[in-house]
Amino acid sequence: MRPQLESISLELDGHLISGIRQRVATNSNQPAMLCVHGWLDNANSFVPMIPYLPAFDLVAIDLPGHGYSDALVQGYSFHELCYVLTRVIQALNWSQCHLVGHSLGGCIAPMLTVANPSAIESLTLIEAIGPMSEPAHKLPARMTKALHDRLNPVRYSSRKFTSKQAAVDARLKAATMAPASAKLIIDRQLMEIDNEYQWRFDPRWRMASAQYQTEEQVEQVLKAVNCKTMTVIADNGFLASRPETTSRLACLQQHESTTLPGHHHVHMDTPEPVAMLINRFLNATPDLGG
Repeated sequence: MRPQLESISLELDGHLISGIRQRVATNSNQPAMLCVHGWLDNANSFVPMIPYLPAFDLVAIDLPGHGYSDALVQGYSFHELCYVLTRVIQALNWSQCHLVGHSLGGCIAPMLTVANPSAIESLTLIEAIGPMSEPAHKLPARMTKALHDRLNPVRYSSRKFTSKQAAVDARLKAATMAPASAKLIIDRQLMEIDNEYQWRFDPRWRMASAQYQTEEQVEQVLKAVNCKTMTVIADNGFLASRPETTSRLACLQQHESTTLPGHHHVHMDTPEPVAMLINRFLNATPDLGG
């Protein structure tokens, strides 16, 4: 049988987590794969790549406060998101899964791998290798900014658009990506109210974080990852130009890395080469072209 796509909803601790699943329902032996999207993206960011990964029981979720998933009252610390992802794995009745993270998803994924190593069989990071960091001396200013943002939420209220295309155009101004990729994200990130469209994501996602890790802390987490890991870097993406990328890659114990042509959403704009790398990394079929 061919794998089928379905929408899923999981109720976790009174919150709804939504997503997209591809599997052969009659095959309980498919290896599990959990895909976690980037900041202000959603599960649709993996839709272009999903057809090229038919060997897996694949679930791409909307992180809390994105797409069709509920917002979290307690906010979005990485610790909280690791807890949510663990509860997702439990709700799917998976003992282990291959974890794929893009951008924000690839910031959370190494932390989950370290916090809950028995649940993660392998780690694939697309245009990410741990969270943003900053020196400890910047913490006081960051705390001030974060509190100011929380006290002035109107600043982060959603824009209103007269059409979906206007929202697509806004996304394309903010990120370099193919128009078709932007439309996929927008289709799951807009809601219509009184003949206008506005963002569905929780506006708190645009507020300043109260604390960043130091680079030393990030490196210690990466050194503690104990499963095989692959990174996919776009030559015109974020990682290629960041000075800490090389030293972070060196922290990973079981690691391979490939650079592909493209931008930050390389897995959407050119999904076949990225899926090919994942299939090869996990010894799955089909590879590109077969």
